[in-house]
Amino acid sequence: MKLNSILLIPLIMGLLTLAVWSGWNVWTTNGSLAWVGAFLATAPLPSFLFGVLAITRPARTSARLPLYQLVTLVGASLAAYAVFSGSAGATPLVVAIAGVLILQWYVRIYSSYGRKKSAAITIGKPLPELAFETIDGEPVSSADFKGSPTLLVFFRGNWCPLCMAQFKEIRDRADRLAKAGVQVKFISNQSAEKSHELDKKMSLPSHFQMLVDKNLSAAKGLSIEDMGGTPFGLPGYPKDTVMATVIALDAGGAVLFGDETDNYRVRPRPDTFFHVFEA
Repeated sequence: MKLNSILLIPLIMGLLTLAVWSGWNVWTTNGSLAWVGAFLATAPLPSFLFGVLAITRPARTSARLPLYQLVTLVGASLAAYAVFSGSAGATPLVVAIAGVLILQWYVRIYSSYGRKKSAAITIGKPLPELAFETIDGEPVSSADFKGSPTLLVFFRGNWCPLCMAQFKEIRDRADRLAKAGVQVKFISNQSAEKSHELDKKMSLPSHFQMLVDKNLSAAKGLSIEDMGGTPFGLPGYPKDTVMATVIALDAGGAVLFGDETDNYRVRPRPDTFFHVFEA
């Protein structure tokens, strides 16, 4: 398990606790500037994760979250001003600094895969032969995809809100893909039971299919595995996952398009790759 994956939930819950505590102190001190600053420095990241990702579920976000960073820095500045002007003790500033550091860790370290471009995903060349299973346990090979253009969407799992938003975004364009004769494969290494739940929930059309990448064999063949990448504490999911990746193949199996994002929150818009099929 990666250290970042172990730290994610404890750090976010700790930051949420600090935000609630800071808000309580704002209330009990009649709007102390130092505690207002501490609240502004600690609330943005929990608000982003629980309010934006968990509830509104966008398909992508900005890489650096500039608005959230700005609010956090303004909060820390207010806390620092109050403390150094002598109107408050050091505690609010310590809390504010914690908020700044955790947000920077999340934006700059946790969100980035640090991946290198896969040599196996090269425009104009076929992928190596990859083995999958259907959610019913039947073997499937990437060689079986030949004969019609194919869109491969490697996603992290049902637990990832951005993956689910990307999933819906592509599903909502099913008619457009059908007109271009495109078959769509959603691939993850989560259990067949989890993928079956998602398949049923999404009511996928006939040219869409859920595939299971057991033991990340296909992901490893493409060098897109994310070992230990699943956040610690998610029951029912393997600790290893995949780096979000989209690959478009022509009817002969050659790569038309490949998106290897280095930030799990930055996903390609469908219009950036749908045109390769329609061309």
